Amino acid sequence: MKFNTQFIWAIAFLLYIAALAWLCFGSFTPGPDVPREWMGLQLDKCVHFLMFMPFPVLGTLTFHNHSWWRTLCWVTLSANVIATIFERFQTRINPERFTDPADLNANLLGITTGLLLMVIIGLAAKKK
Repeated sequence: MKFNTQFIWAIAFLLYIAALAWLCFGSFTPGPDVPREWMGLQLDKCVHFLMFMPFPVLGTLTFHNHSWWRTLCWVTLSANVIATIFERFQTRINPERFTDPADLNANLLGITTGLLLMVIIGLAAKKK
């Protein structure tokens, strides 16, 4: 029986998208004991960065077939669109949430970091 890694990546990507939607549209009111900063950075922005960084990685591993670089570009573009849509419409779904341009910037920085990680992986794989 042949092991299908593409199927495993697709399941991981779908689970990631479901978790991302839950985190974006959920209601999370921090309690008084939750720190607001981590290493001088707003913890909220760190969470936004970490939420969107895996998107280009998982998306590219899921959808690549022949043109790896083209897939990476399309996945990154769609990640940016999804991040913007999630950030913009979260207030309509959950009135406790609000749109913050700094959150969108953290999302896009996470996507860009994931993109750079995939470029480094792609270049390393090409050299082998």
